[in-house]
Amino acid sequence: MKELLILINGLKSEIKNKILGLKQKLFKIRIGKINESILDDVTIDLYGKKVQIKTISNISILDARTLLITPWEDKNLNILYKALLKNSILYTPYKTGKVLKLKMAQLTEETRKELIKKINFILEIFKINLRKLRKKTIKKLNKINSLEKDCLKKNKIEIQNIINDCINYMKIIYNRKKKEILTI
Repeated sequence: MKELLILINGLKSEIKNKILGLKQKLFKIRIGKINESILDDVTIDLYGKKVQIKTISNISILDARTLLITPWEDKNLNILYKALLKNSILYTPYKTGKVLKLKMAQLTEETRKELIKKINFILEIFKINLRKLRKKTIKKLNKINSLEKDCLKKNKIEIQNIINDCINYMKIIYNRKKKEILTI
């Protein structure tokens, strides 16, 4: 029975971590005020490696809708500009001298739909990871020899209920974010 308790608590702990990761990903999708975190996923090829923008430049907030990016080396300005152009959904990059400005674009209906597609994609990956986690946990549950069939069945139902609760909570988070995006 101790193994069973450890297994269920481990499942709950992993789910909490996954929900936290989901919230962080969704938080990066900002609508109103620009934030440096929108650049966390943007990488560039530099010196044969993938490098985050914040590791080769200084990033500061100019105003509520503008970021200022100052590369530490002038030769990286064009590389940064091209990477930002390629990854821009919410912002438009501009070169001004030795710095880049990222101006957050006004959200159009098309942009809002793209953001909702992006959120749907993130949630689908999250659901896939939950199914893998459920499968892994049930496999571990089946390896516990001391459990009888009734107890095994009851615990499989409990695992499924934990997963279902997580999916319902995830839907609440999704609906909040969708409402935030669609609100003009």
